[in-house]
Amino acid sequence: MSRQPDAPERIDSPKRVLVVEDDAVGGPQLARFLESFGYRVDLVTGEDAARAHMAACRFDAVVLDLTLADGDGYSLLEALRVGDPLLPIVCTSGRCDLDDRLKGLRSGFDHYLTKPFEPEELEALLARELCRYAHRAGTAEGGLSAPMDNRWAIHEEARTLVLDDQLVISLTETELRFVCLLRGQAPEAVSRAAVIAGLGHRESYYSSARLHTSVSRLRRKIAQATDQPAPFDSVYGAGYVWGRSR
Repeated sequence: MSRQPDAPERIDSPKRVLVVEDDAVGGPQLARFLESFGYRVDLVTGEDAARAHMAACRFDAVVLDLTLADGDGYSLLEALRVGDPLLPIVCTSGRCDLDDRLKGLRSGFDHYLTKPFEPEELEALLARELCRYAHRAGTAEGGLSAPMDNRWAIHEEARTLVLDDQLVISLTETELRFVCLLRGQAPEAVSRAAVIAGLGHRESYYSSARLHTSVSRLRRKIAQATDQPAPFDSVYGAGYVWGRSR
């Protein structure tokens, strides 16, 4: 059964995701998985319910199954793109032929995941797209993404961290993904497991110790460039957070 939409609102934290999936088992499982990463999930099972939610609420991202009992994922995609051309939208589908995948991407999906897929892969894609969404929205309004505490900003295209619109710190691809992931989930902390997944790795191959080494290297890079603290912090027992932990 689909969840009823709330009154119109914009939830910035946690990030709000609309999942459109009519699989009675897979849909709830996917929703619970995303909720474990801190997302606020609205799960619906058909086109009519999805349109009702889209009319009542604002979402930060959408996970959309192509084949629905009462409609077509492409018509929903078109409606979503009219409302927000930059909104991150990930397609999930059992249609795995190359022609189907190309049609999905050319129609406007940011990603096309073929079933079955690993939920960690979906979460990593969402985290990356939310980071890009924040950057693109910031660029559309004036160039840089919105700075934290009016001091730090991330310039994704240039792959830099900027302090006071003056000091520019170059980032590696891993460092860029790390800070974008934290900013995308701010002010909530992001677990180490979620960070590792967001960087595109599995814990079995990318240990917490390796993550700690990468974060420490970034801290040193920032410390060598300025006496200001890094724009992120460690949260004991939780992971990392954009801003200063309390």
